[in-house]
Formats: sequence, structure tokens, C-alpha cells
Amino acid sequence: MLMRNSVYGALKTDIIACRLRPGTELRETDLVARYAASRSPVRDALLRLEADGLITIVPRQCYRVAPVSLRDAEDLLGLRRMLEPEAAAQAARSAATLNALEKAADYTAGTDFIDYNRGFHCALAAAATNRRLSEACINVIEQSDRLVRVSVAQIEGRQPDDLVAEHKAIVAAIRARDARGAGRLLRAHIDAAEARILLALRRQAVVVA
Repeated sequence: MLMRNSVYGALKTDIIACRLRPGTELRETDLVARYAASRSPVRDALLRLEADGLITIVPRQCYRVAPVSLRDAEDLLGLRRMLEPEAAAQAARSAATLNALEKAADYTAGTDFIDYNRGFHCALAAAATNRRLSEACINVIEQSDRLVRVSVAQIEGRQPDDLVAEHKAIVAAIRARDARGAGRLLRAHIDAAEARILLALRRQAVVVA
């Protein structure tokens, strides 16, 4: 039987990966069976995920996976634009995890590209010397995955080879200890992603204003 943190992690992963789509109704009895857990850790996980903004509560009825809204997408991507370039700059100043970043930037054909992309950005965030900055970055990166998975069928101009090249350019700047350059490249990378994602989300029926 899964414990409290395990249920939270498993349910959060299923929401972010869109195995539980935005707007999906969630009932405690179904989740107890899905995660082989008791009611207490399931209820705790739902409350924690409400605080994360991933669950909404319908009083005396049920829980629902939070819809993806344009406003929330703008907020998440804007927060990434503020936080991640600083994480990259800190990584360039320390260069302590360069091997891990170079490995994370390598894309293997056939690998889920969204998983690869999240892994690279999380590895970069983990390289920040400020632990709280690192944790905040990873949280917002994980939540942003939902935006991509909801919109991926509609995204135009998404070229995996180009995105991998951008990742490698960021790592090259970090290797060169170019903190300003690494931050600038990452900011431009996020700006381009924001333009693609927001354009795609505007076409999705699941999105609410």
C-alpha cells in the first residue's frame, strides 16, 4: 500500500503527464483503487495538489484536475523566464555539475521528447547553487510539462533538433563560465517556447480564460 508522499508523487506525475487530463473528475474511492492506498493519504495528496494549483475542489461533490488556463500558462512561463536564467548563471559560475548537464542535453532518438526536455531543464535547475531557487525552478518546470502535453498536437515550428541544439548551446556557455551568455540563451529559449505554447493553447477547447 502506497504511503502519503508516494500517493502525492504518483498522482502529481499522472496529472503532469496528462494521464489524468485537465477537467477529469477525481473521486477518492477511485483513487484508493488506482494507487492501492487508504483514504487518508489519498485525501492528503488531493489537498496538497490543490495547494499546488493542480486540483480544484467542487464542494460536497468531487475533485477535478485543474483546467489549463491561458493566464496560468502565462504566469508559469513568465516565472520560468525570471528563475531559470539565474539558475543557468549560477551553474556557469560553479560548473560543478557540467558532466551531468552535458549528459542531460544529449537526446536519444525514440525517447519521449517532452520527458527529455523536462529532464534537461530540471538538471539545469538542480545545478543552481541556491537550493531554494533550484526547488522553485523544478516545481514550475514540472507544472509546465502539462502545458506542453495539452498543446503538443497543435504546436507549430517545434523542431526537436533545433531545441536540442539550443540546449547544447546553453551547456557550452556554462562550460565556458559565461554566466551572462548562459542566462541570455536560456531566456531566449523560454521566450520561443512561450510563443509556441500560448499559440497552441488558444486553439484548445480544454483551455479556459
